[in-house]
Amino acid sequence: MSSMFRSLYSKFALTIFAVFVVLASILVGLHLYGSHMYQQETQQKLSKGLAEHIAQKYKLVENGMIYDDRMDYLFHEFMQINPSIEIYAIDTQGKIIRFNIPKEKVVRTHVELTPIRAYINKKNGYPIKGDDPRDIKSSKIFSVAPLKDKNNLVGYLYIILEGERYGNIVDRLMSNYIVKMSSWVIIVVIILSMLCALLLFKYLTRRLGVLSDNIDQFRQSKFSRLPKLKHKSGAESDEIDKLTVSFYEMANRITSQMNKLEQSDIHRRELIANVSHDLRTPLTTLQGYLETLLRKNSELDDGQKEQYIKNAVKHCENLSNLIAELFELARLEANEMQPKLEAFSLPELIHDAMQKFWLLSSQRNISMQTHFDNNISFVKADLGLIERVIQNLLENAIRYTPDGGQIDIQLVESNDSVTVQVRDTGCGIAEKELPMIFDRFYRTEKSRQQDSGGSGLGLAISKRIIELHGSHIQAFSKLNEGTVFRFNLPI
Repeated sequence: MSSMFRSLYSKFALTIFAVFVVLASILVGLHLYGSHMYQQETQQKLSKGLAEHIAQKYKLVENGMIYDDRMDYLFHEFMQINPSIEIYAIDTQGKIIRFNIPKEKVVRTHVELTPIRAYINKKNGYPIKGDDPRDIKSSKIFSVAPLKDKNNLVGYLYIILEGERYGNIVDRLMSNYIVKMSSWVIIVVIILSMLCALLLFKYLTRRLGVLSDNIDQFRQSKFSRLPKLKHKSGAESDEIDKLTVSFYEMANRITSQMNKLEQSDIHRRELIANVSHDLRTPLTTLQGYLETLLRKNSELDDGQKEQYIKNAVKHCENLSNLIAELFELARLEANEMQPKLEAFSLPELIHDAMQKFWLLSSQRNISMQTHFDNNISFVKADLGLIERVIQNLLENAIRYTPDGGQIDIQLVESNDSVTVQVRDTGCGIAEKELPMIFDRFYRTEKSRQQDSGGSGLGLAISKRIIELHGSHIQAFSKLNEGTVFRFNLPI
């Protein structure tokens, strides 16, 4: 039973039911009270001159006194004409002197004169209620007239317009007719109002139900399938549309993050496999040379020993470089290395980098040429990090360019940046492999067969450095024609 009221629609229906019951009860109560007050006001207005007319007709006062026999005659007459009216004679102090009802039913000896004076002076609006001599606590509408003898006030003729018999009849009418009718009105109003409110709520919140279903489907898909949602945007959108847009953006971000996590997990496994492979190779080789020196030390001549030691040192250097590059890439990806921007000359930096590879390129007869003027504007970047990028690109170009090839370095200045381009005439990269060359440890199959000795981290490091400078690096290549790397730096 409790689960039945967990949904928003059920809670709304119960709330609407309670609100309409309360409102209907208040309205019916106000209607009954208003009807009763209207009836009293109307009756008092219609009986406005009744007491004065009776006082004048029956001449109840003479010689400064109220005649008892005339009062008795008046009481007798009105008992025949209208037995519901109660007539009282009171003195100037409010004391009840005579009345036309049984003595045992009169419980008051005095009535308050304030409402009587207000009635005579017309100070208050109708209905005006005065004390009921038959009840200590209640008050009723009345008609009153001053009893005077030669302008001297003798007392008041006080007429209660709602006698005991009349009140009982009204009570019965209200209990039998008005209350029954009001009860049916309440039931009909509640049913119709409930139906209208629930239909309207259902119409207005149908999109909320669709959104809830999409959220459930998105959760059941383990946040992998982006829901298809229809919504408005702009000035015509309402709160539900805004909620739908927010959920769609959140779902899109969650889906994107989940995909990134999956890709990161794949890269993590690949990284472990690649690191294991690339570390195992030099370690195994190093171990082999050292074990050979240890076991066959007496059998080897000095030249062989020297060669073994040189090979062991070479593999130690490769292992040290690989570990250093791993730490460098890890720091770059963790944003632990932030560029220290300064102004410097790119032509000078490129010339210095080329000097470091001049001997290696000369040994393989690889030509390195520059295509730029020395008056290129200074760029604003981290000198050490950009030097690392250029060295990586030059080393990569030399590694994959055959003997007798050519490497061209070009600088092109535009309005707000300088474009750096490194072109080689090497073996090139297949189109399907081109998007992956900036991934960690990625090397083309051809480069693996040639055992070039590269770690596969240089381009990944270069890409991250350029991204830290707010730019990006691009690669263009054709098989057996060469490769071009290009990036921009701000002036």
